Amino acid sequence: MMQRLLLILLASLILFGMYSCDTGLQGNMNENIPPSTYLTINEINLENDDSAQGRRLVSQVHISWWGDDPDGYVTGFEFAITDREWRYTPETEDEVEWVFTEKTDSVFVLPIPFGERVADVRFTVRAIDNEGARDPEGASVVFPIENSPPEIRLHRTTTPQHDMEVPPDTTFHIASFGWTATDPDGEANLSHYEFVVNDTLGNWIEVTPDVSFMSMVIDEPNGDQSTASVYLGRSFTPSDHVLENVRMNSRNTFYIRAVDNAGAESQLDTLSWHIKEQTSRILFINDFPGAMGEEALAFHRQLLADIGFTQVDYLHVLDGVATGGQKVPISNSFHRPVQPTLNRVLAAWDHIYWISGNMDRNITYALRSTIDFFNNGGTMFVNIPTKRMSDEDAIFDFLPYTGMEPVPPGGFTSFRFTNDAPFFPHATVPVDTLRLTRGSESVYPMLPAGDTRRYFDGDFRTRPFFDPNLDFSRLIVAGNPEQTLIHFGYDLNRFEYNDALKSALEFLLIDELNFEQ
Repeated sequence: MMQRLLLILLASLILFGMYSCDTGLQGNMNENIPPSTYLTINEINLENDDSAQGRRLVSQVHISWWGDDPDGYVTGFEFAITDREWRYTPETEDEVEWVFTEKTDSVFVLPIPFGERVADVRFTVRAIDNEGARDPEGASVVFPIENSPPEIRLHRTTTPQHDMEVPPDTTFHIASFGWTATDPDGEANLSHYEFVVNDTLGNWIEVTPDVSFMSMVIDEPNGDQSTASVYLGRSFTPSDHVLENVRMNSRNTFYIRAVDNAGAESQLDTLSWHIKEQTSRILFINDFPGAMGEEALAFHRQLLADIGFTQVDYLHVLDGVATGGQKVPISNSFHRPVQPTLNRVLAAWDHIYWISGNMDRNITYALRSTIDFFNNGGTMFVNIPTKRMSDEDAIFDFLPYTGMEPVPPGGFTSFRFTNDAPFFPHATVPVDTLRLTRGSESVYPMLPAGDTRRYFDGDFRTRPFFDPNLDFSRLIVAGNPEQTLIHFGYDLNRFEYNDALKSALEFLLIDELNFEQ
C-alpha cells in the first residue's frame, strides 16, 4: 500500500514539472542599474591648507578612482580633462573628448594654457558596466596647478649616465653638444629645445624633446659670416636647420634652453670655444707631452718642411698621464664622443701624422676613432717608440704587426739601441742606412704577420749582455699590406739629421702612403 502511494506522488511531481515548463516563468525583469564612480580625492583646497601654505600643485599628478555596479560589474572607465567651469551632464558630455581606459589610476600632466603660470583643471571620470551603461553623474575634482620652468644642462663632464659631450677648447669644422633636461612637472611637459650660436636675437633652432644631441658642421667657411649644417642625434641624421653667424678663427658661444608645454623657458646654458679653420690635407697629431715633446715637435716640423710639407694642421692632445702600464684617458682635446664626432672630425683630412712618446697614450683609441678616416681613403704615419706590451693589447688590432718580441731566456731583461746604432733598410726600401745619435733601452722589436710590409730592421742589443748568435726579430719600422698605415717604432728625433733620414721619410710618406700637400 505504501509503495503504491509513493508511485502516485512521484507521478504527480513529474506532471507538475512538465506543466511548469510549458507555461514558462511569470513576472517582470528588473532594469539595468548604472554603475557609480568614486575618486580617491574628492576636493583639493590648498588655499586653506596650512601645511601647503597656499602653494599649488605641480602639473604632473597621480589620480586614482574606482567603480561599483549593484547588478553587474564594471568593465572600464572614461575620463575627460576640462577647465573648472565645465560640468558633466547628459547635455554636456558631447562637449569634451572622453578617453576610455581599463585602469583605475594613472599619472597625468594636466594642461596649463600657453603663456600662463597657473590653472584650475577639472578631472572627470565615469564608470561603464557590463551592459554599456555609464555613470550618469561621474566623479570629478578640480586640481589647482602651477607650472614650473624646466632645467637644462650641457654634458660638460663624464658621468655613469653619459660621456662628456661638448667641444674641447678648440675645434676645426665640427662641434657636437649633448644635454639633459628635466621638468618638475614631468618629462611629458617638455615641449622642445632651442639653440643658437653667438646671436641670441637671431633665429633659434627648435628640436623635439626626444633629441638630446646635435652636431654642427661648417661646410663653407666665410669668416664671421660662416654657416653650419645641423645634424641630429648620435646617428648624425641630417636636418634642414642651418646655424648662422658662425665665426672662423675666433671664439663662438653656443646657447641652449628648454621650453615646456606652457611656454615656460629654462635658464640658458652656454659654452664658448674656439673654431680654427682647416688649412691643409694633413693633420699633425702631437701626443708627446713634456720638454722632450717640445723638442720632438720642433724636429718633426722641420723634417716635414724639408721634404716639402709646409702647410699642416696641428692638433695637440697633451693632457693625461700614462703611468705603470695604465692607458691614458682619451684626451680632452679630442672631440667626444668618438662616435660619431671624433670619427667625423678626423675624416676631414687625407693624411694623419701622429707622434707620441708612449704607446699607452691616445694611439690606444685610434682603432675606433679613425674608422671614417680610413674608409674615406686616408693614410697615416705613426712615430711612437715600441715597448713591452701584452699580445692581447687592443693596440695590435690597429698597428700592422702581431705584437712585440718577448724577452729571450737566459737572464735578459730588455732590448736596447746603442749610440750610433744602424737601422738597416729592407731590400724594397731604396734609401741608405740610418744612424742614431742617442740610444734607448725602452724599445722592442716587432713581430710581423705574414703580410706585414717590412721597412727597417734595427741593430738591437740585449741587456745586460748581448749574445750575437741569439735569433729574434729585429723589425722596427713596419706597415700594413694595404699601404694605409706605417708605424716607425723609434723616435725620429734621435737620428742623425741628414739626407738619408729625409729620404727615408720622403719614401715612407710619399711613395708608400701617398701623402700630398
